[in-house]
Amino acid sequence: MANKKSLGKIFLLLTGILVISFSYGWAVTGKSSSGIKNDSNSGKENMSSKKGTIKLFSPSEGEKPAEKVYKNIKVFKGLPASRLIPTMRFIEAALGTNCGDCHVHDKTKGWEFDSDKKSGKKKARKMIEMMNDINKHHFMGHQEVTCFTCHHGQLNPPTVPALLKLPLKPEDRNDRDIIVANRLNTAGEIVAKYVKGIGGKEAFQKITSLKFEGTTLNEDGKEMPLTINQKAPDKILTIGQNHWGEFSRGFNGEVGWFKAGQREDEIKGDDLNLLKDAAEFYRSINIEKDYSNLRFSNVVVVDGDTAYEVKGSRSEYLSDKLYFDVNTGLLIRKIQYNQTPLGDIQVQTDYKDYKNVDGVLIPFTVHTAGYDFNQTMNFNKIAANTEIADNKFEMPTK
Repeated sequence: MANKKSLGKIFLLLTGILVISFSYGWAVTGKSSSGIKNDSNSGKENMSSKKGTIKLFSPSEGEKPAEKVYKNIKVFKGLPASRLIPTMRFIEAALGTNCGDCHVHDKTKGWEFDSDKKSGKKKARKMIEMMNDINKHHFMGHQEVTCFTCHHGQLNPPTVPALLKLPLKPEDRNDRDIIVANRLNTAGEIVAKYVKGIGGKEAFQKITSLKFEGTTLNEDGKEMPLTINQKAPDKILTIGQNHWGEFSRGFNGEVGWFKAGQREDEIKGDDLNLLKDAAEFYRSINIEKDYSNLRFSNVVVVDGDTAYEVKGSRSEYLSDKLYFDVNTGLLIRKIQYNQTPLGDIQVQTDYKDYKNVDGVLIPFTVHTAGYDFNQTMNFNKIAANTEIADNKFEMPTK
């Protein structure tokens, strides 16, 4: 696993391409028939199903456990190999740390992830065992205590309460005190209003390509140029800049790739699934197909706007909350929960400034935030049905 900064930049690049699928912002790796239990506690954001950790994170058919793919796995034996990296990212987020605090990096050999030389790694194992033991014996195996419960983004958890800095209880606005005229009560009705609100299926299907031109404003306050080309049914190309220089990332319908300077790599695994999901051109008008258990949850207030909250499972480990404006029907926020055996990683995307592009409303401002990145994409021009050659999406030849 790379250091925290490089991981953050990798995710920034991913979010840069995922704006096209503006119904979701962040994508997932597949579908599963295992839905999420209805969350009657509207104040609790944890979307995890209440199952024991061992049973929930056993490898699915055809997937190898982590110890068969990685070396020197101890506390995560039996964990699906695909869940190990998200779990490491959760540790980063919960402790405000990076890979170097536990793992050895040699100037010549690079990262030696299987090494136990650092005491931080040994301590982390003991802490994970302690957390699992607490959940097992005090919470019937439910994931109630996580690394974040104590650490709150700090490597060394504070032991004394901070005076005059205790957080105020957030305002709880739910459907008991929000009156909505002609209120909708099913996910199907809410999604149908959204599709109608952006222009309808017929109008969207008339569009076969989109070209986005604008800038990305990152957490450092720096604005960088960004261009995204997308072509139906499943091709996408992003060209942008960061402090390292120009980068490009594309998917031609079969192969995903990334290029930055002299480095060219094929994208595989979970990142390829993210790229495929972003490239799916007509996802916005087929929302229900992406969820195994899409359901209306509540009426809430999002940044002053009243919205329908809709929940759904995207895969065995990924779930979403979608927020649709009750008046316009437009999607204004999405929160994705990526479940790991230590806790959930959250990514929030906000959609603003919808404008008409050839009969379809598309957000010209998209803000995405996760545990180690925060960026705003502002588009000054979005053109539909422009000519984009298929070879534009091909992986560059070295």
